[in-house]
Amino acid sequence: MHNIKNPFNDVYMAETIPAQEFVNIFSPELLKESSTHQLFQPGSVILIGLQGTGKSALLNLLKPEILSAYLESDEPWPLPEHCSKFISANIVLRSSGALDFGQRKIERTDDLSVTGLYFADFLNYWIVDDLLSNLALLGSSKGEQLSRRLGLAIDKGRLDEFSRILAKDLSWFGGLSSVSDFDGLRRAIKSRIYAYESFLNFNSDSLPTEIVRSKTKPGEPIGSTYDALREVGILPPEVPLFVTIDQFEDLMDLEKDKNGGFQPVFRSIVMRMLGSRDGRVSYRVGARPYSLTTGLQGFGNNAFTEEMREYRIVDIGDLLTNRESKRSHFPRFCDDVLYRRLKASGFKVSQRTRYTRYMFGGRVSPESKLERFTKKRSREKAISTDPVIPKNLRATLVNMARQDPLSAKLGEAWLRQNLEKLEISSGLLQSQPWDQKPKQWWKKERKQLAMLQVFSATRQRMVWCGADDVIAVCANNILTFLSVCQFIWAEYLRSAEVEEFSVPKEIKPSIQAMGIMSASEYWFRKVKAEPKGGDDRHRFVNVVGSFFRDKLRDDKRMSYPGANGFSLSVNVLEEHQSVDEFLDSCVAFGVLEKARHTPKSKSRGQSMKWYLSSILTPYFQIPTPHTKEPFYANIKDVKRWLHRAKVVSISRELPSHGIKKANQSNSSQIELDFLDDTEDD
Repeated sequence: MHNIKNPFNDVYMAETIPAQEFVNIFSPELLKESSTHQLFQPGSVILIGLQGTGKSALLNLLKPEILSAYLESDEPWPLPEHCSKFISANIVLRSSGALDFGQRKIERTDDLSVTGLYFADFLNYWIVDDLLSNLALLGSSKGEQLSRRLGLAIDKGRLDEFSRILAKDLSWFGGLSSVSDFDGLRRAIKSRIYAYESFLNFNSDSLPTEIVRSKTKPGEPIGSTYDALREVGILPPEVPLFVTIDQFEDLMDLEKDKNGGFQPVFRSIVMRMLGSRDGRVSYRVGARPYSLTTGLQGFGNNAFTEEMREYRIVDIGDLLTNRESKRSHFPRFCDDVLYRRLKASGFKVSQRTRYTRYMFGGRVSPESKLERFTKKRSREKAISTDPVIPKNLRATLVNMARQDPLSAKLGEAWLRQNLEKLEISSGLLQSQPWDQKPKQWWKKERKQLAMLQVFSATRQRMVWCGADDVIAVCANNILTFLSVCQFIWAEYLRSAEVEEFSVPKEIKPSIQAMGIMSASEYWFRKVKAEPKGGDDRHRFVNVVGSFFRDKLRDDKRMSYPGANGFSLSVNVLEEHQSVDEFLDSCVAFGVLEKARHTPKSKSRGQSMKWYLSSILTPYFQIPTPHTKEPFYANIKDVKRWLHRAKVVSISRELPSHGIKKANQSNSSQIELDFLDDTEDD
């Protein structure tokens, strides 16, 4: 047992993993979706997705060291042939030193726009430095295969000539005037970057005068570098230049003003690079969704950028979501990731095996869960002692519950719905009319709710197990999937049944259930640790999750089986912008899931619906599937939740009459007067 490691303990950061290790564990499943091919073709792209959806892994395929590692390995070439030729440069904002711009004023005035000019210059130099490093790699024996594949002509003479031409280009404003060869070019650029790092970390009193007098425009020197490579014949005409800027959302930390708002100077620099319409360079920006909305409202139509003209958006979440016209890639993605993780850990595996089903078993029905996880002597508690149910009919249901508690609980709901309409006898109940064909949809829509109520009545936790549950709670997020596997495997290693170094077949449902619950608890705690309002979102989701659980548990008639989500009219949202923005922030950080909703009532108009993130449903003990109609909330309901969660981060956006002092003795504390709102919609 002690010699068997957890193959999911290392949750790799794609931007830092060694090239050969990346090749071994990267799943090319997402590349089967044609939209991802845009990353490897000319034209700028913003790649968006929540944490853990695979953005950085896809962007890694632009790096020459990764592609060279593929050519040296037994793994097949990952990219389609029609988009396999390009050179690239890359900057990961968090690890590059770019965030140091938040540590110190550049000039005496506290003017972010001035700082933005220096930030643009830093980006230019860093990106060109990375491009030069990639050229050096491609000109070495390690990059020879890839260089040949791309048709590059790299030698010392060409590199030196390229450097002299580039140094004279006007886009540098004389910043490289002393350069005479490739080595000198690399030293000059690294020296500039070092000067920035030294100053921003308080190791020098001021920036050198040559930097102050030679700031470059966003993106201009990068385009000039491409021109010079073409001019000396290093780069063939058909090979484009791609520049990756990853972790775009981290720039928001540099943009906060004293009032908690945002002045999006740094993000605007990047957007300006995308919007320059410079056909020489194509940009790839990796971003979380919230970074494209918070403080950047209308950026898609501003003077710098316009979607579909200057750039395209590829949303990984959309690619993995089920559509009516196609099935989701996510289950296959999970199978391939499992296979590669197990193989990398030394297990004997076969690529033909679907390891999610091999390890976790197939779908486990609500009936099977109740059969396995409830004791027979406690099942009669599933039937309510409410006096509205006649004693003889309750006795029939109790007897039924001992063998089939799910059907008995559905029978109780059916009885409550029909008690005043029909003359119901014990014989009619025993025939289980809710289980007959005319009622098949009624039953299907209420199975999850009935299971919840049985587990609750018998004072036991709901359970999640089986491959379908494992995939469902992950909501198309591969990092969530790996964390669920990590927790399940940890429980498996603690069990007494681990005896040999082999992939376990159909891990016990009880072990899976404990692992999934631990993962859910972890992700709930993690909500609080997220930046930019994590505390508010944590309290809000706690209030809403508890509301759903109580509402579902107490709905004895099972009239609202879809009440694990809520719906609001779009018109109402437009009238309450602060609430809309807060809900959007919950979606952007992966706390809520959002979708369009067509309500039954036409008068309600176009609507949106929200559900808790699937991984949080075990923690709150509510069903994961989205069935039937959600809870039709009004704005007072949502404001009441916000009030109970003490979400005051949106208070500045609310009308002044909606804010009152919570305590006269504490003038810094405010309370939102949500409950006095007289609107019903």
